[in-house]
Amino acid sequence: MASYILKRVLQAIPLLLIISFIVFSLIHLAPYDVIDSITTPNMSNDQVALLREKYGLNDPFIVQYVKWLSQMLHGDFGYSLINQHSITSELAVRLPNTIRLVLPAYITALFVAITLGLTASANKGKFLDRAVDAIASIGIAVPTFWFAMILIYQFGYRLNLFPIIGMHTIGKENELADFLAHFTLPYITLTVAFFPELTRYIRASANEQITEDYVTVQSAFQATRWEIFSRHISRNILIPIVTQIGLALPMLVTGAIITESIFSWPGVGPYLLSATKSLDYPVIMTLLLLSATLVILGNLLSDVLYAIVDPRIRRGGKAS
Repeated sequence: MASYILKRVLQAIPLLLIISFIVFSLIHLAPYDVIDSITTPNMSNDQVALLREKYGLNDPFIVQYVKWLSQMLHGDFGYSLINQHSITSELAVRLPNTIRLVLPAYITALFVAITLGLTASANKGKFLDRAVDAIASIGIAVPTFWFAMILIYQFGYRLNLFPIIGMHTIGKENELADFLAHFTLPYITLTVAFFPELTRYIRASANEQITEDYVTVQSAFQATRWEIFSRHISRNILIPIVTQIGLALPMLVTGAIITESIFSWPGVGPYLLSATKSLDYPVIMTLLLLSATLVILGNLLSDVLYAIVDPRIRRGGKAS
């Protein structure tokens, strides 16, 4: 297992370097650069030239890339051009806030999806199957921002049951009850946003398993549908579920941009939107690279979990 993980890590390193180069190149090719976001009409050409020199924009492209990559590898993500705050310090605060919101919502959505997906597959073609498919279809079709606004209007404005802005009430930052009150509406929004596609994915995976020979054999031995699904099919859909877990890793950073922005949750989403509006390129590059890195790590996590769930994978598909 250790050698398999090491092999996958070594394969991921060149890909991460390529992605970092692409991210830096795309930002470098943008019609505006970092100076355009901080200069004013009153600045002279000499002042603008001094700023370009200060930020190293007069250096050759490859020199700029190497300097930027070196800083990234040392954990120095630079400073925001708008407020001059450390990007590392900002992410140290905002990233845990995003994870605190996204992770529980995704885990809940996954359990709901497993339950509904297996229930639908066990009743294929029946009312429950059609009902689950209809729920998933509606969930996919409903825009996240619209559903969030409905929750805000009904439970935040009309019934006044939950606060609708921020993560804490001022002066109550350490109170769990206050946090949960702020957490409830964005949590529900994300859970509803995540579970429909997961449900369809698990339902389709379970339907594929129904056609396998082992299900026919179990049926011939008069195993009940509950026994077949609980003891066999539920285990054999582990690999598709593992795929979703790996793919979900980048969502811990960028999975709640809309929801965080609507509820003013102090996470990564509003930070990225604000940086995009103000052409804050150091922040944009850092978050793009972080998201791309999590995609690679998510695939690596999926591969490792594959090898744990099915040892044949790390043996190249050879039977023992």
